[in-house]
Amino acid sequence: MTGAGLSVESGIPSFRGPDGLWTKYGQPSNLSYGVFSRDPQDWWEQRLSDEVTPGNPTYDLKDAVDNAEPNPGHVAIAQLEDAGIIRAVITQNVDDLHGRAGSLHLLEIHGNRNYLRCIGCGWRRPRAEHAITDVPPVCVECGGIIKLDTVMFGEPIPRAVLDACFAETQRCDAMLLVGTSGAVNPAAQLPLLARERGARIIEVNPEPTQLTAAAHVVVTGPSGDMLPRIVQALCSGEYRSN
Repeated sequence: MTGAGLSVESGIPSFRGPDGLWTKYGQPSNLSYGVFSRDPQDWWEQRLSDEVTPGNPTYDLKDAVDNAEPNPGHVAIAQLEDAGIIRAVITQNVDDLHGRAGSLHLLEIHGNRNYLRCIGCGWRRPRAEHAITDVPPVCVECGGIIKLDTVMFGEPIPRAVLDACFAETQRCDAMLLVGTSGAVNPAAQLPLLARERGARIIEVNPEPTQLTAAAHVVVTGPSGDMLPRIVQALCSGEYRSN
């Protein structure tokens, strides 16, 4: 399971913390599902304007993500999946860097910024394939309102991906935590549920988190440094003698 700390290493700013976007600008109201639901047209008009107007968190984040590349941590996770060691990647990140790095069994619990989703039928398509000419955009399948795929505050996580995350949690024998602070639910509950079922918890993070106490193994350092070393050890068989 991965969180924002992994993407910070690709140059994507975090939201909280000394250099976070919300620390700099304040938390924007357009992240609220309630605001979107009350006036989808106004929300979309503001969103599209913010995306092309420098000096606001929406622009800064879009610019950073548009120019970001998967870092060695993303690549290492994809390599572990390719080797059959990782069976699924649950990510709280919406930046699509895992997919670009080659992860296949990817569960994006908070959605994907490059996709659109209908709040009626769940229709989901890449944003690049659906030109937004009128707002709010309307679903071609059911006529419902379309929003960005990213999950907003107060918005239920789509049931299919949430169920898949819990299913993978229940069947795993180990869970690797990378760059997640353990502060956002329900994702923060998944490692605890895995541990209750007997799974080993391995944390990779530069700093202690709210999940550190639950981890059986703690690897302190940037994931871009630590994960390639873990890949090398696992794939070479070094771990068997250590």
